[in-house]
Amino acid sequence: MKQFGIRIADSDPRIDTPVASSAAADTIDVSRLLGAARRQRRVMMISCAMSLCLGLAYLATTPKTFVAGSTVLLAGKVNRTIEEVSALDNSASENALESAQEVIRSQPVALAVTDMLNLTENDSFLSPPVPLLTVVVENAKEIVRAPMRLITPAPPSGAAGPPPTPEQVAERKRQLVAAALSGRIGVSRVGRSSVFEIYYASHDPALAAAISNAYAEAYVSDLLNANYDATERTTQWLRERLEELQAQAREAAVEAEIFRSENGLVSTRGALITEENVSKLNSDLAVSMTEAARAQALMSTYQTILDSGPEAFLSERSSGFSLQGNERLIEMQDQLSALSARLDRIERDFGVDHPQAVRLREQVAAQTNVLFGEVRRLHEEARGSFNVASAQVQALRESLGLAVDVNSEAGRKQVQLKSLEQRAETLQTLYQTFLTRFQEIDQQKSFPISNVRILAHADVPMDPIGPSTMRVLAVMLVLGGMVGAGIGVLREWRDRFLRTGEDVQNDVGQRFLGYLPHFDAANGAPQLSRQARSAPLKLSEPVPGIPVVRKPIHALQHPRSHYAETLRNIRFSSEVSLAGKSQIVLGITSIRPGEGKSSVALNLAAVMAASGNSVLLIDTDPRNPGLSRRLGLTRGIGLVEAALGRADWTKALRVIGDSGVHLLPCVTPGMMTHSSEMLGSKGMRQLLAAARARYSHVILDLAPLGPVVDARVVVPMVDQIVMVAEWGKTPKTLLRETLMNEPALMEKTLGVVLNKVDMESLRDYVPETGGEHYYEEYGDYFSGRSGTS
Repeated sequence: MKQFGIRIADSDPRIDTPVASSAAADTIDVSRLLGAARRQRRVMMISCAMSLCLGLAYLATTPKTFVAGSTVLLAGKVNRTIEEVSALDNSASENALESAQEVIRSQPVALAVTDMLNLTENDSFLSPPVPLLTVVVENAKEIVRAPMRLITPAPPSGAAGPPPTPEQVAERKRQLVAAALSGRIGVSRVGRSSVFEIYYASHDPALAAAISNAYAEAYVSDLLNANYDATERTTQWLRERLEELQAQAREAAVEAEIFRSENGLVSTRGALITEENVSKLNSDLAVSMTEAARAQALMSTYQTILDSGPEAFLSERSSGFSLQGNERLIEMQDQLSALSARLDRIERDFGVDHPQAVRLREQVAAQTNVLFGEVRRLHEEARGSFNVASAQVQALRESLGLAVDVNSEAGRKQVQLKSLEQRAETLQTLYQTFLTRFQEIDQQKSFPISNVRILAHADVPMDPIGPSTMRVLAVMLVLGGMVGAGIGVLREWRDRFLRTGEDVQNDVGQRFLGYLPHFDAANGAPQLSRQARSAPLKLSEPVPGIPVVRKPIHALQHPRSHYAETLRNIRFSSEVSLAGKSQIVLGITSIRPGEGKSSVALNLAAVMAASGNSVLLIDTDPRNPGLSRRLGLTRGIGLVEAALGRADWTKALRVIGDSGVHLLPCVTPGMMTHSSEMLGSKGMRQLLAAARARYSHVILDLAPLGPVVDARVVVPMVDQIVMVAEWGKTPKTLLRETLMNEPALMEKTLGVVLNKVDMESLRDYVPETGGEHYYEEYGDYFSGRSGTS
């Protein structure tokens, strides 16, 4: 038979130890999860409400943020005519695009924007409103750092220097503002294109638009200035080289003219020797000397380059070495100039540590070494040519000396004059070449050329981007739910107490005897028996000769309540398990004090007496006779005197009102230290034997099991033990381990009854398929007002 308020196990837990189902371990019981959510709904609702309040406080104390952005295009096409005189590389590689973003965020651009908008005097930029959350976080940091500062020794103070000048203070402020601005500016690439968006967020929409536009303008100006500086350095070097070449050409021409006038040389041929011989010798000698002079000039030029070392080719003056009439040397010099120009541009735009700059620097070094080797080779060739030409000149001079007479001296001087004229002509040609190159490069300074242009200027934003009310509230709601769920999970994990009959059967391994709803002892009102109130039962007339104790009993005042029905089921379970026995000694105990065992013993005794049984209720807790004190029995003889043989136990009996329950109280004047010896004495066993012979049911209100042994001493003398566990307060593990460590106690345990149950909260701990979920519907049934059966 299975009835409301009680579950009788199909097998004895003392024989079959409950084993968790393997299938249950492999599956998730959704109903249990929903039950846990119902139990923790208040925690989750409170957490969500607090999070929403925090979100509203954040929205109320956080200033609005406006974002404005401008767009610029990198590597944009320029006019074809400009491209012809410009050395700009309009291609935009991935490295160049990444480097462009760093240039935009660089300090020079930030300083230019700072000066352009005079941000050092802009209160809107310098003193923006601070959100309350930031203030709280900063104050919390200061509180945490305060103890650290107290225990950390202060650094030694150095010698105080001179106070900074106003100019130094202003420059320092300018640097700090630029650094702050550089950290706040945002740069993002639009898709895979060469377009960048420069955006700035501020509480002031006009300031956000102004800074974004100023950054775009400053970036374009920075590139123009960089190109102008590179061109200016090149033209300066060419100008210095032109001045040197012009001076050398002028000196060579003047020297030739002075030599001509000093020696009286004319442009026509002399007639001192035969015309054919002298003419041929002079012609050959002039050619040889010219070749020797040219070879000497080349050798001198190459020697100058070699003396300067390979580093000379890395300077911008190296372009002057290309005018030697050697096509290979010219080509190599052009390649080196192109590599140097690319290296200068990369270092200027992206820095000396950029990977592409490193590779170009290696290529420039390699090309410089190759060019230097080629110059060395040409120098050796020029030396050989000079030696050959010198030998030819010497031979011609000797031949001419044999062929001519005194007039041969004039012919030699005329040859020298030719050499001087040839040198002057060479220097003039070199000067004209450098002048042409200088004019081409100088033209680039006249064109403000840049491969970046502004696509769109930023407009003053009208709508803020944050904080978004819906987004903040949604995030806070989610966070609140997560925090509430976490707290709920922690509460569920910490909830290791008995709450349902399933806990008793599966976790403790005992028979479940039912739920005893919590009721207020002051007014006797049960928690779930509002519909079951009826007139209390009048059981019997007072017994003559036995003092009467007037104390209302809840089960008798509310005989049609859940509470009384559970006690009837305990009585029924005891009688069924002890079928054939006419006298029963039943012990009532608990694991912890204060779980309500005395109330259960009193009400169970009253229910048994109401069914026509003769019942004796004995208070067997000498250490703390709570039942006797509850009934107001603090004087007179009782269990202690009867067990020690000092008085007849029948003389100490009391009758509780008209319930028919006889009571043997336990009256102790003070703390009793040898209670276990008294309860295990021969007199106690004789007393229980006499009570068993006289009453059909003897109920013992035992001491808690806990650390005292009083209840364990009485266990061999009883037929059954009813364990009282407080709902939501008795730990499962404590009860299970206590019973497992006491085989005799486990063998005689009838089952466990859950006391002080919150019936409304119980529905949250049981599945909807369980009978406990529908206990509320039994109220009218118990009261007899149910319209259907």
